Amino acid sequence: MDSIIESIGRDVMLRTVPLSKSLSIDQLNHLIDTGHVFVTPFGLNRTCYIVVNHKPFMVIATDVSIRGVQLSGSWYTWEEVEAMGGVYDSEFEALKAIAGGA
Repeated sequence: MDSIIESIGRDVMLRTVPLSKSLSIDQLNHLIDTGHVFVTPFGLNRTCYIVVNHKPFMVIATDVSIRGVQLSGSWYTWEEVEAMGGVYDSEFEALKAIAGGA
């Protein structure tokens, strides 16, 4: 991590930044090995769909964390989202889940 901090400067406050192609493979592997890289199921401030009463309902993914997701301003744990029937990228995916018994 020190090499990455050095590449952005030690006098800069550390904060969440998007990955860029300027990172070397070694730096990227170090981030992965130390648990600093996560894949989120969808991007922030994007529409996605949940299933409510067997109908797709459009929401906005306003924040994503390791333990949950914020949909249109309300936080849900991943377990709660799974119990609701999941979150889908498209209305079509939500409809397929409904037809499949979600």
